Amino acid sequence: MREAIRLVNSLLYSLIVAFSPLNYLFLLPLIVVLFFEKDNFLSIVKKLFMLNFFIVFLVLFVYFKNPQEAGELLMRTNLILLFNITLFYRSQGYDLVRGMQSLGVNEKIISVFYFTLQLISYIKKDFKETKNALKSRGFVAKTSMFSYKTYGNIFAMILIKAIKKSEDIKVSMDARGFKGRIYLLNSNSFGVYESVLSISVIIILLKVVYELFC
Repeated sequence: MREAIRLVNSLLYSLIVAFSPLNYLFLLPLIVVLFFEKDNFLSIVKKLFMLNFFIVFLVLFVYFKNPQEAGELLMRTNLILLFNITLFYRSQGYDLVRGMQSLGVNEKIISVFYFTLQLISYIKKDFKETKNALKSRGFVAKTSMFSYKTYGNIFAMILIKAIKKSEDIKVSMDARGFKGRIYLLNSNSFGVYESVLSISVIIILLKVVYELFC
């Protein structure tokens, strides 16, 4: 239930900010999530800053056509990104799968997400081990053919291992009689965080609806 509530709040907030006139009330849910993740504030801002490297090119392209629209685009994008980064900062992905299951998402889609997360976790672990192995052997990245070949071999090995891992998972699940449904442990409880967050999102939703019809 907790995961489902976070997913619903994320979707509602993103849609409201994306398609409604900018309003100071949009900061309310953002303040809530930042307060509950205040200990990780610097890490969250760092992630947002890194993502802005990709956003700035789009904003610059729009700026030459309409400077005001470019400013709004930058503001909306950062509000949505900061909210979702903070909301799911502690997430490993599997809680989102549980949330999707609680919301009644198709079981095959849930299975695809679950096994994709497993594969991503395996790739990240393998990449980290390979990176540590290179450091222990004194490898230093340079603009040289040797560095390019080394990186090429590493990515090729990781890709081959990932393909082999996916095939192993398929064989393993077929042997266990997998029929396209993943059974996950879900909780029906939710805490103060989710309650306060839901109230803040409902407030801005009511504000937008009021302005739309009044």
